[in-house]
Amino acid sequence: MTTMEPRVAERRRSVSEDRARRRLRWILLAIVVVAVAAFGFWMIRSPFLSISTVEITGAERSDPAVALNVLGVGVGTPTIDVRASTIERALEADTWVASADVTLAWPGSIVITIKEHVPVAPVRSGDTWVLVSEETTVLEEAAGVSPDSAIVDIDVGSVVAGSLIDDPFVAGSVVFITALRPDLTVGAVLFRDGDGLFATVAGHRVRLGRPVDLEAQATVLATLIDSGLAEGASIDLIAPLRPAVTNPQPQVEDEQ
Repeated sequence: MTTMEPRVAERRRSVSEDRARRRLRWILLAIVVVAVAAFGFWMIRSPFLSISTVEITGAERSDPAVALNVLGVGVGTPTIDVRASTIERALEADTWVASADVTLAWPGSIVITIKEHVPVAPVRSGDTWVLVSEETTVLEEAAGVSPDSAIVDIDVGSVVAGSLIDDPFVAGSVVFITALRPDLTVGAVLFRDGDGLFATVAGHRVRLGRPVDLEAQATVLATLIDSGLAEGASIDLIAPLRPAVTNPQPQVEDEQ
């Protein structure tokens, strides 16, 4: 029977122990890496790094909470799951929202700034009216026409909320109303007659012509009305620097 040299046996035992120690170190290192990764995963999705505040400014007619609920974003949502650009697109799908700016701040806050469309006047749409913005974006169907509101009596046909009205006479009417002094918008009516744009303002029929220079025309009109026009006088503002005023003709009673 052959016996192993004690020194050889000791050497083999030492080599085996070294290998075992190395394997143990690698196993321990792997455990540490997995533990750190697991802790990091838990930490980044924990309440410590989740949304704790949502600040919204500028929303009066729009409701950003609806878009946030659809996206599943709110207090408690892991911050890493939130995408500012996705929220912005969802908010801007609201017809009242002109633009939305979303800022995401770690560890857990969302700041939303809304810029809404400014409603200007109802525009005729067949048998109903739609409310349009300064950019002639259709905001919603108007429940009715207030006698205190300026209106655009130019039929744009059937339109849906969010669409843009590209009729130059409607766009011009919106510019004119926006530029008109607030007290003169009460009961003002913009309409098209033939190839020209007309308005009824403060009891005066105003000829505006092509939809150009409308801001200047609104300014000149206010000045003329303040100067003390005869009741029912007609005004021609096609050339706003040379306005023409025609007083109403006196009615002649029929001879008896």
